[in-house]
Amino acid sequence: MSLEQSTAAAPESDGLSDAIEAILGACLLAVAGLVALPLLVPVLVARVAGDGIATKALFWKVRRGHWIVNTIGAIAVTLLLATEAVLLGEWVASGGAEQFFAGDWVGQLAPTFGPWTMVNLLAGALLLPLTWSIRRRQIAERVRARRIEDVLRQERIEVARKRAADAATADRIGIRLDPQTGRITGVREGAVTVPHTVDGQEAFGFVTRSTVRSVADRFHDARQVRDWVDPTGRYLLMPGSSSAARALIIAESGSGKTVLINGLVLCALEYGWPVFVIDAKGDPADARSMVALAHAAGRTATIGGQWNLFSGPAEQVTAKLMRLMPVPDGANQHYLDEIRGVLQAVQTAAPIRSAADLRDRLMNPGPHVRDQFDLTLVNQTVDRNGATAGSRALQSLAVALRPLERWIAEDGWSYAAPPADLTVVPVSPVDDAQARLGDLLLLDLRNFLSARLEAGDKSPVLVIVDEFPQLVTGAQDPGDTAGSLFETARSAGVGLVLATQSPAGLSNDDIRRRRALTSGAALIFGRSKDPEEIVQYAGTMMRMEASGQAAGDRLGSARAQHTFVVPPQDVREAADGAFWLVQGGAIAAFRALPQPT
Repeated sequence: MSLEQSTAAAPESDGLSDAIEAILGACLLAVAGLVALPLLVPVLVARVAGDGIATKALFWKVRRGHWIVNTIGAIAVTLLLATEAVLLGEWVASGGAEQFFAGDWVGQLAPTFGPWTMVNLLAGALLLPLTWSIRRRQIAERVRARRIEDVLRQERIEVARKRAADAATADRIGIRLDPQTGRITGVREGAVTVPHTVDGQEAFGFVTRSTVRSVADRFHDARQVRDWVDPTGRYLLMPGSSSAARALIIAESGSGKTVLINGLVLCALEYGWPVFVIDAKGDPADARSMVALAHAAGRTATIGGQWNLFSGPAEQVTAKLMRLMPVPDGANQHYLDEIRGVLQAVQTAAPIRSAADLRDRLMNPGPHVRDQFDLTLVNQTVDRNGATAGSRALQSLAVALRPLERWIAEDGWSYAAPPADLTVVPVSPVDDAQARLGDLLLLDLRNFLSARLEAGDKSPVLVIVDEFPQLVTGAQDPGDTAGSLFETARSAGVGLVLATQSPAGLSNDDIRRRRALTSGAALIFGRSKDPEEIVQYAGTMMRMEASGQAAGDRLGSARAQHTFVVPPQDVREAADGAFWLVQGGAIAAFRALPQPT
């Protein structure tokens, strides 16, 4: 080939190469556009929504099967793009692309690619669920690291996340919850009710978890609540051993405490434990409801009935009778010692077993005393009218026993001899006689624990006292009473649950109140108007706290400091049926399972 011929062929070759390069460039641009168009809608929606949408609880509520929707959307868009890529390749290979660019391609651009552009834009809607999932995780990580620039928005997002978690838990177990008020509006058919069997144990609550957890949250090594939470961390269980079932419940009226207590009762009955419930609210309707639940579960149950005041050995009978006497004030100490001495003298051979037996022994002490000294002690004249120490003691005890006659009997029930699987004793503290009865029941409970310790009896039994501070009368303190009962119950193998409406009700003395709260029993608390003293027992965590700039709500300087793990405001705003359990340095937020209807 001559030089002129080679020179003439070169421009033709360069022109073909430029055309191919233009076609390939246009195809690559088309492919990039096809890929980018489905992403345009999610990106725009995420940008427009910003972080503000995260302050709504609905944003954090993850529906069941959301991962299936995410997967279907991603696969559908991927298949669409793959199909378009194949069609584009065939179009180029068939020479259609070359003809397109050889003609008036600008005018043909919209008719040729317009439909595909619209399809890809609309396909972006399929990626919105996946976009929300990714966006939720991104914001969750920023919230965890306290990197939301707007301080107020940071707090509102955290509140929204907690409400969403609670609502999701309620939905999971079949409870209808009003998101605005936190009130339970109903229970769906097929709901998870108490008792719910989990690996051979009975559950009364469902653990509340964040609907969206960051990677750091998942890898955080948190202490597991022992005895009360199943190994999966999903359910609150009644401990399998009654000695481990010790709890102090603190929640205001209307927070779902009664439903929680009913759940504990049903779980214990399912284990086959005898259960005693002393209800200081004194509401017969609550007692009837609890008994009906027990009957529906195939268990025997009784309300009230007469109690055996004279059960137990002589020293316990003496202690209960002396509790009926006035509180020692110095001036009456001589008379109280006299009554105690008389009671001890006439119970040498056997304890008193009834009011009639008490009257007989004090009026005719001869057959019941140990020796002449005790006989003289009972029969000695104590006033100018010829009254003896025995007759004076009988007069004082008879006056104190008369208001209690309708509730006591020598063949009545006792903790050692339950009349049914469930014994419910409603007591109204507004009535002075019933208040005395409640105080005696608590004293007898302490005696029962002592007798079991002495006998080495570890058979399971559960005792629940609702509003128990109202039953503590006289010189006793509710905090001391609760502390001593909890400290003894574990060794005696007795499950013990005490409930009150506020920490202040435990005691007016800080030290005694702290004794009750730190006695080793699990602390269960729900909605309360004064939660600061309670949440401190849930512990603190190191957290970066940021200050706001003076000119606005933006972040300023920050410092690490200890803050409550359970914020007090969360407890004030807790929904019905929401509780926290603290035990052994661990904490579990949960919802009480609804009771069967």
